[in-house]
Amino acid sequence: MHAERTFWEKATAIHVFCLQERLRGDRFSRHWHDVARLDEAGFATTAIADRALARAVAKHKGMFFAEKSADRTPIDYTAAVEGDLHLVPSGGAFEALKNDYARMVEDGLLLEDAEPFERLMEKCADLARQANQAGDDRCV
Repeated sequence: MHAERTFWEKATAIHVFCLQERLRGDRFSRHWHDVARLDEAGFATTAIADRALARAVAKHKGMFFAEKSADRTPIDYTAAVEGDLHLVPSGGAFEALKNDYARMVEDGLLLEDAEPFERLMEKCADLARQANQAGDDRCV
């Protein structure tokens, strides 16, 4: 799998978590860590620019990974890649993710790449802004 596709696969998985407001198990924070590393390597920029790839991932996820948000409405992957991507959870989901990340850091699973959680969330918020801007620009 190309790194750009990995970016969109992970970003849409994060998006689902943010809308569902719950963790699906331990070590789920690895997706945020991986997205930040893909960004540092320059792959997020090229992934965000590749709108056809973003739409292809959204279409695939819509067919095979139908999910519902916390309020039980269907999650729209196309909307996520076209200007409504969420990469930072809120409320209790934020705290659950923070705790999961702390356990991963404590267990040494992120090696020397583990920045403080708040910094990781800032990076992800910035990536969401970039992706949403690119999606908005293409959909006008």
